[in-house]
Order: sequence, then C-alpha cells, then structure tokens
Amino acid sequence: MGEALSRAIIDYRYLLDSGYPVSGSLSLVGDRYRLGKAERTILFRGILRAGDAIRIAGRLLPRLPVRSSLAIDGYNILFTVHNYLRGVPLFIGTDGLLRDAGGSHGRFSPAIAFDAAVASMVAGIRDLDPERVTIVLDAPVSGSFEHAGAIRESCRAYGLRAEVVVVPSADPVIKEFPGDAVASSDSAIALASVAPIFDLARYILEGAFGAAFPDLGRA
Repeated sequence: MGEALSRAIIDYRYLLDSGYPVSGSLSLVGDRYRLGKAERTILFRGILRAGDAIRIAGRLLPRLPVRSSLAIDGYNILFTVHNYLRGVPLFIGTDGLLRDAGGSHGRFSPAIAFDAAVASMVAGIRDLDPERVTIVLDAPVSGSFEHAGAIRESCRAYGLRAEVVVVPSADPVIKEFPGDAVASSDSAIALASVAPIFDLARYILEGAFGAAFPDLGRA
C-alpha cells in the first residue's frame, strides 16, 4: 500500500467519523492525495464509519457451523473471486470483510474467468459441507439465467446439492434468510441481515489460492 493511500485512509476515516458525508469526503481526500479510480474505490468500499464497522465485525462468523443452512449473495461472491482471478486489488475492509477494487459489478470478462470463479465458489461451498445452500442471483445482471444454469451444472459436477434462484433483487432475500448464515460483503446486507455473516469469498481465496490481503483496519 502506497504512502499516499495510507495517509488518505487516515484522513478519510477522520472525516467519516466526524460526520462528514461520504461523497464529499471521498472527493476531498481523493483530490488532495491525487488518488486514482481504484484507490478511491478502496476508500469507498473499504472504509466504513466506525460504528458500522464495529457492528458488522461483531456479526462475522469465524467459521461456518457444521451442517448449516447458508444463503449466498451469488454475484457478490462471484465478482469478488472473478476480480481476484483478473488481478484486481482485493483488501479487507475496516469491518473485517473482503472486498475488491474492481469496477461496477455487472459484467464478467473474459468468460473463462467466470467459469473459473463459478468452479472456485462451488468447490469452496462443497468443502464447507453445509446442510442447505441457496445461491441467489439478481435478474437484472446481464446473462443471469444463463449464469444460473452454469452454476447448477457446476454444482452437479462437484456433487453439491444447492438451490439456485434468480430474483429481481438478491438483497431482500439475503437479508431475510432465517438460516444459520449468509455470505455477502455488501455492507447494507451485513448491517441488516437476520442471520450472521460468513466471509465466503475470503474463505475460498485464502484456502484454495493461499491469498493474503492488506487489512485497511490496520493501515
């Protein structure tokens, strides 16, 4: 992590915790330190107001319970894994969740990286040996129904029993899931879900790839 970004993190956290608005704080700090798009994304996604960060960190499960029921924010996990495979910077936010500095989550490129991301996700879920798995995809994402078919096929190939559903919006389904855990790094979900949070993307990438990530909470 560069010196400019490290100093920007300190200033940005100060502004957020002092009650300043996110957009104005991001613009002010980004301009002051001449940050690029990826660095500004790291600030925006990785630095939360202290109260929210503490609340989310307190809801994170260090491990998934044995034979648990798990709902997965499908595109949230897939894009994180996909971006790792593409070499996009990933980091641990101040709330303890793994996130990426990629662009808006809406399109996979190239297709081979999507297939690899699906295989990595399904293999990681299988290794956790959950009792019940629901993978939720957002219908507005281009190719969502084809993606659902590819995920189902991968589940069959890996011997994973899972329900894959395509819905208008995954957020309310994940938030209201009454099972043992949900997998998502979306801060709005992490703050409001009925079930606690399991960082599935981090589990997959650290376990399958031996990946290590900078922790913004220690910056």
